[in-house]
Amino acid sequence: MHAAMLSPIGRELSPAPPLEEDPLQAFVSARADVEAVLDDAVLSAQQIGTPGGAMTVAEHIDQVVSADLVLHGWDLARATGQDETMDPAEVEAMWAANSGVPPEVMEKLRTPGAFGPGVVVFGPEVPVPVDAPLQDRLLGFIGRDPR
Repeated sequence: MHAAMLSPIGRELSPAPPLEEDPLQAFVSARADVEAVLDDAVLSAQQIGTPGGAMTVAEHIDQVVSADLVLHGWDLARATGQDETMDPAEVEAMWAANSGVPPEVMEKLRTPGAFGPGVVVFGPEVPVPVDAPLQDRLLGFIGRDPR
């Protein structure tokens, strides 16, 4: 997703070890590339078109990369038997950012490869009770089974 954040502004990830060989260094390098964009006040304030509408580069990075880290933190916690509780403020922000996305955009977000080879944004929605905790509703909405 870091590479996908750089694409709308005509940038690519810097050379780094392949993810399969050194996942930590690949992440550190990708993070540095995105941080460089955020550190550039002019570039980070640039308006771009996104699936969620027009927003600044900084807003788009926050909505995608920041949320990605929270969601994958849940994935890792689930996979390793750790506490899966996500920060309630993060859950509320992600719910607000995603629950109002128009159905035609959401359909594209659920289509593997729609934003580039290997890019999968959301899976098919997993039904959860309407009175479930917001974290569970968010997870189901983006295609994860909170159960």
